[in-house]
Amino acid sequence: MVEPESLSILVVDDSEFFANLVAETLSEEHGMATTAVTDPREAVSIAAEGSIDCLVSDYQMPDLTGLELYDAIVDKTDVPFILVTSEGDETVASRAIRKGVDEYILKQDINEADALELLANRIDNVVDRHRTQQKYERLVANAPDEISQVRLDGTILAANETMARAFNTTTDELAGQQLSSILPEDVADNRRTQGRRAITAGSVVTFQDSIGLRHFHNIVVPLTTGSEKDSVQIVTREITLQKHNEEQLRRKKEELTFINRIVSHDIKNDVSVISGWADVLTEHTDPEAIEMVERIRNTSDHIAELAQIAKDFVDSIEGTTDVALEAIDLGETVDTEVSKLRSKHDDVTISVGDDIAAVVRANELLSSVIGNLLTNAIRHNDGAPAIDITAEQTATTVVLRIADNGPGVPDSEKEAVFEKGRKGAESPGSGIGLYLVSKLVDQYNGEIWVEDNEPAGAVFAVELPIYDPEMN
Repeated sequence: MVEPESLSILVVDDSEFFANLVAETLSEEHGMATTAVTDPREAVSIAAEGSIDCLVSDYQMPDLTGLELYDAIVDKTDVPFILVTSEGDETVASRAIRKGVDEYILKQDINEADALELLANRIDNVVDRHRTQQKYERLVANAPDEISQVRLDGTILAANETMARAFNTTTDELAGQQLSSILPEDVADNRRTQGRRAITAGSVVTFQDSIGLRHFHNIVVPLTTGSEKDSVQIVTREITLQKHNEEQLRRKKEELTFINRIVSHDIKNDVSVISGWADVLTEHTDPEAIEMVERIRNTSDHIAELAQIAKDFVDSIEGTTDVALEAIDLGETVDTEVSKLRSKHDDVTISVGDDIAAVVRANELLSSVIGNLLTNAIRHNDGAPAIDITAEQTATTVVLRIADNGPGVPDSEKEAVFEKGRKGAESPGSGIGLYLVSKLVDQYNGEIWVEDNEPAGAVFAVELPIYDPEMN
């Protein structure tokens, strides 16, 4: 509601006594700045100056009736208008409402009210509505979207500047035209149909349509304002660029799917063949060449790891925006990845705590998170790798820590290590694994960070939400 002291009120009544009484009471009891006049023609001049917030006028006056006064000022100013009359004729009230008068009130009602409380409230309400309407109209006029009011027969009642510019015309020229005169017939017919749906349902309807290569998103709002009750407001936003981007994204996802098939099948199969050949060569190679065979085997293992990382990464982004999360046994996942690591690296020492029995909210790619962190702990260690895995659990989260005895991570790199393609100068890795780990943990609504290990090495800490059946 508006503050009363901010309002300037013009009171018009051929009775000087009544005009002054109303003006003085509104001023003294309600803090309004008031002006009282008995000549309606003088009121026309004052209203045209645009300095008043509301005009309160008697209906039955000798020179101009209240409705004639309204007709005289309606084209000059947009001031709220309250009609006061001693007549209780419903015909007068009906005429006033049809013309656009904001309020209609009987003199006997405001006389009986203490300190004109009823009239003051009506003034406050109409000014509040008027100011809200002005803000809305400014918003519509300056909106970047095309906004129009349209009858169900397709007649455009009003349109904003954005729509006028879109059709290289003016808002006045658009008013009165048919939608089909500015839009293709099928598009105009569909928008009329959607308008009828909105009116019938009594609720907002949204839909998309296209004109040539251009695409639009439309919002249809049913209107119930006086004689225009069978009309709707249509808000139209061009989404051609969005559609173009969606198509590009769809094509990229198809390409990723194709690459994923190659990585998960062809490359992994070929690497397995190479590893098999290396095993055969070990039995038929002299001791001096064994080192070269070991290099072949290690490189093959590394390619296999990269292929698995690439597959997991594509899997993590190939689906929909909303990642499906489920209950995953953290302890079982850790045990599985530890067993895989031990089978490939005889020289690694791994200790697993007894406190990892937690069920977290993740998906099957959690194995890739743990597997990459374990592999990272070995790859960056030139000595005898030792890994310690522990967990701390609260009511809502569990923090898994994977500690190693490698060179550690400098403070300046503790956040950067999770960036795409980021790796140290001496790192044998690809810089993809930790980036994948970070993206997956983020999808799980978790956190990952690096700590210092004592006396040396790094600790990668992963915080994951505990699975809650009610939440899921």
